[in-house]
Amino acid sequence: MQNFTMERFRLDGKKALVTGGAGMLGYHAANAFAEAGADVAVVDLPQCLERAQKIADELAEKYGVKATAYGVDLCDEAGVDQMCRDVAAKLGTIDIVHSNAGVGGSRTPDYETPLSDYMRVMQGNFVTMFLVDTAAVRIMIRDGHGGSIINTCSMGGSCVMQGPPYETFDNSSYGASKAAALYFTKSLAAQVIRYGIRVNSISPGHITPASGGQLHDDSIDEATIETFSISQPAKRTCDVDELMGGLVYLASDASSYCVGMDLLMDGGHTLW
Repeated sequence: MQNFTMERFRLDGKKALVTGGAGMLGYHAANAFAEAGADVAVVDLPQCLERAQKIADELAEKYGVKATAYGVDLCDEAGVDQMCRDVAAKLGTIDIVHSNAGVGGSRTPDYETPLSDYMRVMQGNFVTMFLVDTAAVRIMIRDGHGGSIINTCSMGGSCVMQGPPYETFDNSSYGASKAAALYFTKSLAAQVIRYGIRVNSISPGHITPASGGQLHDDSIDEATIETFSISQPAKRTCDVDELMGGLVYLASDASSYCVGMDLLMDGGHTLW
């Protein structure tokens, strides 16, 4: 029974697509999928293609899997559709999608935020996810084998992000985009499970600089960083490696009965 259980976490022969693959979380996710045996497409913006290719080359050499890289504007509907078709042609199909591309919110109040800035965040965190997920679903339905889609949401979609004590960290654009992503995850999951396609999400909390992570950006003041470090029951931030087990679980057959689930990994932050 033990061997059977552990084997269900393997991804041998699976074909995974990771967006935001040249970034911190995407890089670790691509490594985790490859380590578990999957071939991987590392997808990021055109200007990040060189780094994405280096990551793909690293995965192929380290784990002996097929790995390829793509640079595409994930807000371009035709470009996303073509990218998914190209990945399926290159790797054989698409079994796993980690829809992980995203941007940070603005730290100006909503009443001072231009609509263009607000829409940039909504497009970067939600529209990209919608386009990638739906294009991948069409491939999975076409190929008739089901699949697993994992969306990167955030605890910010479930609560207002706290900065310095008793102040908000940013405007509502980031949280609203992640709340939209959470609802979309559940709605799409209900629509496509009939095809054997499972759609779930992860919602990380604050990520520490350890293991290549970062606490948002270098402009954050010490008081805010301290708040991030103590504002959850765990009294610490998250190592990016701590998210990988959840990702592999959702990508694998071990989570075959998980449909529309959000795996909240926030150190208990949203319990307060």
